[in-house]
Amino acid sequence: MGKSCAVFWDIENIDVPKGQSVASIVNLIRSTIIKPYNLKEVFFFCVCDIHKLSTNVGQSLTKLDVNIVQAYNGVKDSADIVILDLMRKFVAAVGQDCTIILISGDADYYGTLSDLKKLHNVSIHLIRLANSFSPKLDQISDYTFMLNNGVLKP
Repeated sequence: MGKSCAVFWDIENIDVPKGQSVASIVNLIRSTIIKPYNLKEVFFFCVCDIHKLSTNVGQSLTKLDVNIVQAYNGVKDSADIVILDLMRKFVAAVGQDCTIILISGDADYYGTLSDLKKLHNVSIHLIRLANSFSPKLDQISDYTFMLNNGVLKP
């Protein structure tokens, strides 16, 4: 089996696209990135304010074995803070040479990802939208995929 990986979905930054289902997005990530890159999925996190998450989306995530993690209520960028903490804990738990798959276009992740890459040889797969992303994240990622019309394109 390949490198251990964890998926971190900032669903407040990149929501389920119109016309798509949660299952189609999660399965797309697993079939387009995790399986072909021979990665071993350890965690799949979706971080958000669960009170704003629709019941349908929440139930779908749970059925797909995605861990829904509550962001801090009323705190600006709280999903980012929680995801950064989860990333550091994941790398500490599995060690060197693991893979982080980030679904976001937010530049707030750049510093921590840069440190994890340099200090722990973490590989970074970025999933972003065509029109909403940080060029800094593109620079730090090993692989960048664009989510467009239900397809992940490298």
